[in-house]
Amino acid sequence: MRNLLPPLLVAILFGFASAAHTAQTNYASSLGGANEAPPNTQVRSDQTSTTSFASGQAQTADYAANLPTLSAGFHVSIYANVPYPMKLSFAPDGALYVGRDGGSSNRIHKVDPCGGPVYEFGPPQADPDAVLFDASGWISGVPNSVLVGGGGILAAIFKDQTSTVIFNSGFSDVDDMKFDHRRRLVFADDLPRVLVSKGGPPRVLFSTPNRPSSIAIDDHNRIFLSIADGTIRIYNADGTVADNAFATGLAGFNIYLAFGPGEGGFGKALYVLNGTELLRFDKRGKATTIGSGFSIGPASGTGFVFGPDKSLYVSDYPNNRILKITKDHHEGGHKGPHCPKR
Repeated sequence: MRNLLPPLLVAILFGFASAAHTAQTNYASSLGGANEAPPNTQVRSDQTSTTSFASGQAQTADYAANLPTLSAGFHVSIYANVPYPMKLSFAPDGALYVGRDGGSSNRIHKVDPCGGPVYEFGPPQADPDAVLFDASGWISGVPNSVLVGGGGILAAIFKDQTSTVIFNSGFSDVDDMKFDHRRRLVFADDLPRVLVSKGGPPRVLFSTPNRPSSIAIDDHNRIFLSIADGTIRIYNADGTVADNAFATGLAGFNIYLAFGPGEGGFGKALYVLNGTELLRFDKRGKATTIGSGFSIGPASGTGFVFGPDKSLYVSDYPNNRILKITKDHHEGGHKGPHCPKR
């Protein structure tokens, strides 16, 4: 018969185990509670979700609520809390301008470099969901302005936060807009077409089979366009079709495109937010899934851009926040501020 531990020693050991379990539970609870931040409350970017794929299973350690799951080497964090964020556009200095969904009296937001503070910028605009920083003043006529599209109006907000209307005819509601390497503004509106401007009134560059939702432009000025039938088409700079089915079977209006910056670990591949999935496409149109669990906001309204730090930024409309995605924790080659590790 084996000797049993004295009753007093058993009680002491049991007490230590219970205390350790309670401390661990309280720590986990405190982490969960810390993430229930109201809009405009800064959440530190060290609250990350680190994911690895082993034996086909995703293993995720979440330190912030409801973060997407990414494949090995990619990391996601909360960059800033912004109410109902839509399209995103960075200034070279790292300031982020955020479109806003709404009626005729909404103001866009500005996020100062490195994730905050966050505040409203400029006067009220008409449905200001699309934004684009005009660093050289190619369209606004004033360097370092912010173009704002919505409600059949393209306006500019200047550095002093005054504003003027640039165009108010010849197009419908602006959905997405980008600059190409010819200094042209390329944008889509609510109709099945893409328009361009070099400072004068916009003109139709080409028509599309369905309404466009997102634009990305490569180093050769080719226009990659996602449209409502779930395809990505490629057009040459003159508007002729280069590939009418680069990718098919995607998520309709909920497709967003951005080319990698060539640095920061992302390379120059085409990255696509396809509904709740993050995809990477090679030059032949072959897709690799590198993330899942993203939120879907209003149709054609999600911001999906690379910043000057070579990280990928995604607006998370339902959760009032902007997410930052890095590759192997590497940020290199950028012209903006070098933000401290947090």
